[in-house]
Amino acid sequence: MSEIAKILDRSVETPSPLERVGERLPVNIISGFLGSGKTTAIIGLLKQKPSNENWAIVINEFGKISIDGQTLQSSSIAGTVFDISGGCICCSAGAYFQEDLEKIVQSGKFDRIIIEPSGLGGINMVSEIIATRTELELLPAICLVDITAIENPRLKINFMYKSQISGASLIVFSKCDLLAGPEIQDRQIEKFKLLFPEKMHCLSSQSFSPEILSLEFLKPQTGNEVHFVLGGSLIHTDKNFQEINLQFGAECQFELEKLPDFFRENPSIIRAKGHLRNSDGWNLFNFTFSGCSVEPCEPKEQNEIIFIAEKSDTNPKTIEEGFLKLLAK
Repeated sequence: MSEIAKILDRSVETPSPLERVGERLPVNIISGFLGSGKTTAIIGLLKQKPSNENWAIVINEFGKISIDGQTLQSSSIAGTVFDISGGCICCSAGAYFQEDLEKIVQSGKFDRIIIEPSGLGGINMVSEIIATRTELELLPAICLVDITAIENPRLKINFMYKSQISGASLIVFSKCDLLAGPEIQDRQIEKFKLLFPEKMHCLSSQSFSPEILSLEFLKPQTGNEVHFVLGGSLIHTDKNFQEINLQFGAECQFELEKLPDFFRENPSIIRAKGHLRNSDGWNLFNFTFSGCSVEPCEPKEQNEIIFIAEKSDTNPKTIEEGFLKLLAK
């Protein structure tokens, strides 16, 4: 039996969250680096959640424009979204995070909290904040990993990427549908295990379901955690990256087919997302290490896009001037 099958098989006998933790409210942290598919995974969980449960979703974005929060709120799924943007909840936006936790606890109407930290945020500091609340029960941390980017050299040396994986009890591989077949998926997973041999519990995103959230055997045991020894000093990620926001009137239209060339010319950009209008209408746009994706969305009041780039190699003016060339003539 495969590792995935074993995990799913064991979940059958797992008690419900409320049965296990009594009056305490179960909390799941779903982390992952920029563009790993956290919001997509949460939408998938919400579509499968028990109809009698009410979940609170706390979503944190590094940038001031909350594209993922808008995506969640516009989905036809049950769940209350608490949106925190403009900094990471593990540090600069920590006060807002604690305020939202207080609102959720005091309301008494939620059966589970799912927290999506910023792709530049860590697990440990978020866990420490949750640990101060006796009403909350922190369940196994989960980390989304883009299976197509496992060999990306920029990720291999990124401290936060490695830290997020190290702090998680369960790895969920996203974007498996972009691979040519199961054999390639298996090879990618083996490559990941060579890089992170301590990560014993892994799933593909297709197997990620609400039952997984409450697995008892994944709960960290005191004194038995595995920690990575990482080279280099811990420099806060807020200071290593910068956010560039661009906004245009709703009348503006862009030639989205030119986006791949734009990103090739601006390699310091590691993540971008936004709502852009072209000749066919409005689109939700995403750029990650996996490439560009564009899908239709509801009309918006304006075009808006956020870039996250490595600060040391980025000239915001150059990015803005390059993006203006995409305006349809």
